[in-house]
Amino acid sequence: MAKSYSAMTPAERIRDRIAKNRRIEESVFSGHAGLSLDGIVHQLDIHKQRASYSAIAELVGVLPRGLMRGRSKTPKYSWVVAATGGTESRRGFPTGYSVNQIDPDCYRQICEGDDNIIDSADILRKWLSLGK
Repeated sequence: MAKSYSAMTPAERIRDRIAKNRRIEESVFSGHAGLSLDGIVHQLDIHKQRASYSAIAELVGVLPRGLMRGRSKTPKYSWVVAATGGTESRRGFPTGYSVNQIDPDCYRQICEGDDNIIDSADILRKWLSLGK
């Protein structure tokens, strides 16, 4: 049985956090939860569909904040967008991207005010199962 977090030494807490981060990364890259980030992004890119970080993260089995960790800001990943606006993000925009990093079709949707964003894991799962 593993120690509770409060019973761990600082060094054990660090090792535990590193191990959890590795499991998260392995899940994203391998599609451990059944769907891979790259597979989902590929479908979004082909069909010119935006989906939220949170919807994709839930399907992949990771936290939204770590979903894109280690990924470059390229047009194919720009289909992964914020579901809400905040201090660091705006609804429908890929967080932290410059205009030249956003797919032109994605940017056109943003500029035209197209709010067709899949922001639910259930809806995204159905959309993917329909072969969209």
